[in-house]
Amino acid sequence: MAFFFIQMSDPQFGMFAAFSGLDDAAIEGFRRRGLNVKRAPRTTSFAEETVLYEKAVAAANRLGPDFVITTGDLVNDPGDPNLLAELERITGQLDESIPRYWAAGNADVGNAPTPGSLGQYRERFGDDNYLFDHRGSRFVVLNSCVACDPTNVPGEWDKQQEFLRDALKEGRAKSSTHIIVFTHHPLFLKHPEEEDTHFAIPAERRRVLLELFKAHGVSAVFSGHWHRNRYVSDGALQVVTSGSVGYPLGDDPSGIRIVKVYDDRIEHEYYGLDALPEVVELEGS
Repeated sequence: MAFFFIQMSDPQFGMFAAFSGLDDAAIEGFRRRGLNVKRAPRTTSFAEETVLYEKAVAAANRLGPDFVITTGDLVNDPGDPNLLAELERITGQLDESIPRYWAAGNADVGNAPTPGSLGQYRERFGDDNYLFDHRGSRFVVLNSCVACDPTNVPGEWDKQQEFLRDALKEGRAKSSTHIIVFTHHPLFLKHPEEEDTHFAIPAERRRVLLELFKAHGVSAVFSGHWHRNRYVSDGALQVVTSGSVGYPLGDDPSGIRIVKVYDDRIEHEYYGLDALPEVVELEGS
């Protein structure tokens, strides 16, 4: 039976303030890195993130997905209790009948996670590597920050691989209709052998993940982090990078992704928060 879910990514409370008040040289430096930072007067407010995230949550309540997942970078500074409180307040507006899932982002646990940053995240949001089954499909959530740089937590990368192998093997043994993976960082943005950048999982560990995904027939990987959209593939594996609920860093507006899951395929479309459909229509329903 077909169903749909909503992917949100990078609400990142505090990012508008972090990018405010920059001079021309700083803005140009970001743009040379492909980050479309906009000129804005200096602020310490997170009012813009509030408006955007409230729109996203209200849209989810109206559309009624089977679940909502947010693929990382929940707040810009996990040490700021005001940002966390606002994230929690607005998340609490989501209809309690709609399950909510989280994935850890680099703003949440650091570019090189530590035992302390992982412990803090797990205390607030629960496990950072976990799975759930829904309507015959298996969903796997990974902490891609560990895959990006496990220097400070080498045992975590080993545990993540073991967890993933077991999750994928069991999902395939159960004849799951689809296996879908969620991460914060994209596997890659252009092709599987691209050079390492801050924007995707490094090749050394990317290859490990790709081999596991392809060996077990993973249908798609949905990610965020880049604050814009990109659609690529590796054979039958869809690799989807989604724009942000919060601060956009490209041409795509702040928005959410609606993902339709059918027995024979997965369809998805990204919508700006001011261009959302009135309803989500599923074939055969």
